[in-house]
Amino acid sequence: MANLSEVTVVLPFYNENQHTAFKLEAELRAEGAEVVVVDDGSSYSYPGSIKHEFNKGYGQALMTGINHASRSIIITMDCDGQHRTQDAINLVTAWKMLDVDMIIGSRRLEYEKPLRMWGRKVLNFIASLFTGIYMQDLNSGMRIFKKDIAKGYFSILCPRFSFTTSITMSYMCDDYKVEWFPIKVLERPHGRSHVRVVKDGLVTLYYILRIGIALRTRRLRAWLRTFHRI
Repeated sequence: MANLSEVTVVLPFYNENQHTAFKLEAELRAEGAEVVVVDDGSSYSYPGSIKHEFNKGYGQALMTGINHASRSIIITMDCDGQHRTQDAINLVTAWKMLDVDMIIGSRRLEYEKPLRMWGRKVLNFIASLFTGIYMQDLNSGMRIFKKDIAKGYFSILCPRFSFTTSITMSYMCDDYKVEWFPIKVLERPHGRSHVRVVKDGLVTLYYILRIGIALRTRRLRAWLRTFHRI
C-alpha cells in the first residue's frame, strides 16, 4: 500500500476543533507525510502551525501552506473531520498509476441541502461549458497536484473559498490533465461550515467566468495584439 512519504499535506485551520485536527495531523505524519498547518487567524492558536495574524481566507491559507511545502507533490485536505487519511493514501496510489497533473477527490454526499446541491450543479455545468469536460466535482477541498504548476497560477486564484474552483478551472482551461477519484466525506463532528452558500456561490461564479474567459481567449487576444503592433 502506498504511503505519504513523497507528499506535503496542507491543512487550513480556522477555529476548528483542535482535537480533530491533531488526530488527522498525527495520522498523516505516521504515514510519512510532511504536514503544514496554516492557522488562518483563529481566535485560539494551533500549536506548531504557520500563523496568519488575521483571517485572510481559505485559499490564501492553502497558498501559504503550498509556499512552505518542501516536497513537490501537494495534497490539500480539510481538518474539520470530514476527510480521511485513507483517502489521502488512495489518492497517492491513483496518482502513481495515472499520468495526470491533478486528481480531485470526488465526493459522494449522502445528504446535501437543496439550495447547496442545485447551486453546485449549476456551477459545475457552467464550468463544464468552458472546459468541454463534465465536472464531477468542481470545488472539492481534497486533491493532489504538482506544486510548481499550482504556484504559477497564484496571481489569479481566489484567496477565499473559491480557491478550489479557480485552480480547477486554471488547470483545465490550460489543458492540464485532471482526473477525479472517489472519496468518502464524513459528517463534521464539531461546528458548522464557514461557507456562505449565496455569497460564496456568486464569488465562485465570478471566478469561473473570469478565468474561463481569460484563459480560453488568451491566444485570440495575443493574435489580435499582433495587428495592433503593425
